[in-house]
Amino acid sequence: MNRLACVDVPWLPLQILLRRHPGWQGKPAAAVTEDGIQARVRFANREAIRLGVRRGMKQAAAVACCPALRIGHVRPSEVEREVSRLAERLHRWSPQIESVSDRDFGSAGAFWLRASGLSTLFGPLSCWGNAIREDLARTGYHASVAVGFSRFGVFAAARAVFGQQVFRSPAAEKRAAAAAPLRRFGLPTMTLAELERLDIRTVRDLLRLSRSDLGRRFGREAATLYRLASEEAPILPSRTFRPETPVECRLDFEPPESHLERLLRHAGRMLRQLLAGLEQQGLALAHLRYQLHPEDGHPISGSVLPALPSTDRMRLLSLLRLRLEADLKTRQREKPTGRFTVFVLRARGEARIVEPGGLFGSSRNDPEKALEALAQVRAEFGEDSLVRLEIRSAHLPRNRYRCQPVSPAGALGRRSSKPRLSTVLMPETAPPDRPALVRRIYDQSLVLPHRSSEEPDGWLLRGIEHGPVETFAGPYRISGGWWRSASGRSVRRDYFFVRLKCGDVCWVFFDREQRSWFLEGRLE
Repeated sequence: MNRLACVDVPWLPLQILLRRHPGWQGKPAAAVTEDGIQARVRFANREAIRLGVRRGMKQAAAVACCPALRIGHVRPSEVEREVSRLAERLHRWSPQIESVSDRDFGSAGAFWLRASGLSTLFGPLSCWGNAIREDLARTGYHASVAVGFSRFGVFAAARAVFGQQVFRSPAAEKRAAAAAPLRRFGLPTMTLAELERLDIRTVRDLLRLSRSDLGRRFGREAATLYRLASEEAPILPSRTFRPETPVECRLDFEPPESHLERLLRHAGRMLRQLLAGLEQQGLALAHLRYQLHPEDGHPISGSVLPALPSTDRMRLLSLLRLRLEADLKTRQREKPTGRFTVFVLRARGEARIVEPGGLFGSSRNDPEKALEALAQVRAEFGEDSLVRLEIRSAHLPRNRYRCQPVSPAGALGRRSSKPRLSTVLMPETAPPDRPALVRRIYDQSLVLPHRSSEEPDGWLLRGIEHGPVETFAGPYRISGGWWRSASGRSVRRDYFFVRLKCGDVCWVFFDREQRSWFLEGRLE
């Protein structure tokens, strides 16, 4: 029977924070994953919990409860980076590594390892597990290891007991998983409190409940845990890690080369070698980095990212052409006579995902062609040219969204469950049978001409060709920034929707601090 192990680095964000601040060891500390006074505590160590700090508390409430509390912000990108590093280190101990990617249970830092067939290399499974824990301890991480037979079984056992467990039978693993405390699975604080009032504290107790209305009574997280523990749901989502072995190709020019077409011909031959090297590892090219060393000055470097891992040399060469043309044009404006002595290409591979074809062939809307077009846009105009608007909490409407770089695959991904941008900036008030309006916000607010105090006043907001203002809707007052009045200017604005005679609807505000009108955007 195949053996499977789970290596769990519990409360990974908190351990990252304590590695960043070694002086906080043994003192009350907590980690938050958002920046700001309204951030909530996600993880707290034993010292903080002993003094009353609880998961889900606001940062201000936690400090009031424990004045000596040390709080640090750990970004999700930092957690992802550490997960990749841990997976790379665990590859020393097993050829197959998967990370648990379901964040409902605070499972960042949990990994599944294939444990079969390793006894000839590392001895008994108990020695293998101890060696993994000691190896991670040398990097500053504390981990627990459970070796068993099923994914959820070893995951729950590793969460239940800190240390090492090796199960000799599936029945023993199942008993250990059933005894796992529910508080180890990162359930919401309110959910845990409701379950504890019913004396439901372990997975075994949870399985005694009826599954019919579990989600309605205790939330989605408790219902998902129930399905996983009762083997009614598929396995926890995971991500497979492969050890990265970049492939590099270097070409020295004698005499120096300056012609773009000749550089691309050399690049085509170098790409053939890179793709052959990746193919030996069973990988496709996912990231191509280049460097051109001139006779004098700093080297030109950049990267090309295809929409999906690819083995198509001509498609990759076309993306490289677009990127090189843009870089060389920029350099020619600085130094018209640029000649290069060294050309380096470095490729990183990933497993290629092949989508099965449909019964009647591909549809008219081919997603691969859309991905290729987006990859060409990013190759020609740079990695920051492809962005997505993300909603965030902020006081001013302009700050309630931000542009985040996104890959072509991410740009064409599934719709987010977050609210639409227009809903966040302006609540939906139009009846459902009317078309939704799009608010176009300018990069910089435009200063408007002074408006007299009389109404109606014939205010020519956008010039005589658009006509005067006919109607006002507002004001929608926003007042903030008073908490930082010692270090910055407070904000007091009155927002209005105004309709012009030509029919245009503009979004304007009156800044009470500057005593001026500004055009923020318009509705279309």
